[in-house]
Amino acid sequence: MEKNGGDDVASAFQFNAAIMKMVFGISEREVLKADVAEQLAAAKMIHFVMQDIITQKFLELNPNRPEEVEKEKSAFDEYDEENGYNEAENQLDDENIWKVCRDNVDRVVKLCIKGLNDSLSNVMKSDIMSLLDHVAFEIKTINEK
Repeated sequence: MEKNGGDDVASAFQFNAAIMKMVFGISEREVLKADVAEQLAAAKMIHFVMQDIITQKFLELNPNRPEEVEKEKSAFDEYDEENGYNEAENQLDDENIWKVCRDNVDRVVKLCIKGLNDSLSNVMKSDIMSLLDHVAFEIKTINEK
């Protein structure tokens, strides 16, 4: 699943509906029958789990990761911001983050297929947290063989 590229509310609801269909295994009709407040609550819960739980688990895979470097402010930053010169750069950063996340999930799936000697369908049905625990264990014990 890619990042929602739309700027309007309708595209955000469609994007969240697609996520809910995937996560809960339900039809679009079932999603649309739900109350708007229920849809928003489910979407917020999914986003929370992804950002605050699963992303943290990914970060644990590299405990020696470098700290984020803070960008120095320039005298022209405010001018650039007001005139929209930074929008393309910010959009590129967002796209790179989503690409990295997608690539990391693909790598975890491949590692688990090989490490667990299992099929793609079984790995895809597995709990992501247990898969990440397995990858973390493999990384920690890689030199013990």
